[in-house]
Amino acid sequence: MKSNIEGVYYSHLITFLYMTKKLLFLSAALLLGFCVIGKPALAAEFKSGQMVNISAADKIGGDLYAAGNDVSIDTNLPGDAFLAGSIVRVSGSVGQSLMVAGSMVNVMGPIGHALRVGGSQVTIGSVVEGDVMAAGGMVYILPTAVIKGDLYLASGSAIIEGKVMGNIKATGGEVALRGEVGKDVYVESEGLALGPQAKLDGKLTYKAPKEATMADGSKVVGGVDFKKVEKMERGQIRAEKKEINWKWISVWFLGMLAISLVAAYLGNYFFKQRVSDITNNVLNNFAKQMGWGFVWLVVIPVACLILLVTIVGIPFSFFACLVYALAIALAKVLAGIILGSWLWKLITKKGANGNGKGWPVDWKSILLGVVLISLLSLIPVIGWVIVFIFFLAALGGIMTAAKAIAK
Repeated sequence: MKSNIEGVYYSHLITFLYMTKKLLFLSAALLLGFCVIGKPALAAEFKSGQMVNISAADKIGGDLYAAGNDVSIDTNLPGDAFLAGSIVRVSGSVGQSLMVAGSMVNVMGPIGHALRVGGSQVTIGSVVEGDVMAAGGMVYILPTAVIKGDLYLASGSAIIEGKVMGNIKATGGEVALRGEVGKDVYVESEGLALGPQAKLDGKLTYKAPKEATMADGSKVVGGVDFKKVEKMERGQIRAEKKEINWKWISVWFLGMLAISLVAAYLGNYFFKQRVSDITNNVLNNFAKQMGWGFVWLVVIPVACLILLVTIVGIPFSFFACLVYALAIALAKVLAGIILGSWLWKLITKKGANGNGKGWPVDWKSILLGVVLISLLSLIPVIGWVIVFIFFLAALGGIMTAAKAIAK
């Protein structure tokens, strides 16, 4: 039976890995959304380009969404920041939470709330007031780092030299602990080493093929619990069977459903006319828009790859990838709205204006569609096919609208 710390760890890790995978797409969608469906009435700044440098001259008054090949933050930001790029550097402070996806990520400025970061090489050397979730090939927590919450870590190799005032839950390859930890530590890795300056006030629980290397001077106040596990080769599937945890599956499903509903309602609230126009266009020309959706789904990635191999085409490739990410993110939300609108008219025989004309888009049809499409996504084959069909139609409608706006 798993301990509480292990159960909490896995739930946070699953959530974080999902967030990390989707972070770049979410940032791109938020960054370019106003270009396609109109800028929302929110206190936020959107920045993009080959090189994006945010300095004091930019006078950011709210949240910041930025994406580019090279992104640097050299000033103090009052709100949240969502950043995506090949190289991302944050030397200024972030008043609220920071979410970053990139290849090389350096966070050196203080963070007022939580930090979520994913990248090939991640370096953190600042004070973080809340929790830190980090994933990467190499994660380095510098001696200057102070994490006042918990640290959730998934990496190929990790070096933790800073101070973590909460718990540490880490998984991956080699993990080196060389700093102070205020609470418990749970590690599942290929190897664990405690440096001479390591001080753990709580309990150390770890799973590894061999016992940890503990240098002279290292200290674990709460004791050590070691479980030996066989070393897993790359790509090898664990032999042990995991019992399905329906509780966590239910929590995950309800969480994703809540996020989808919020996204759909907010989208319809801020861009009501645009959402209605796209929905009506799709449902009036369903087969055509589904066909265009399939074309765009295949053509844009191929075009991005072709442009990427040419130096001149790199900026265009980057922009096309952002547009593609935006369209995918929006299509997932609009698929539920379109399905709900079609079903609601089928059930009530009423259109957008209470008569038989048009397709209704309101809170009732949105609730019906989002809930149903979420349930369909859990049904193998048939459910997935239905969801994919409405996704393609939504994607076709979005790209058709974008094309019309561009003209």
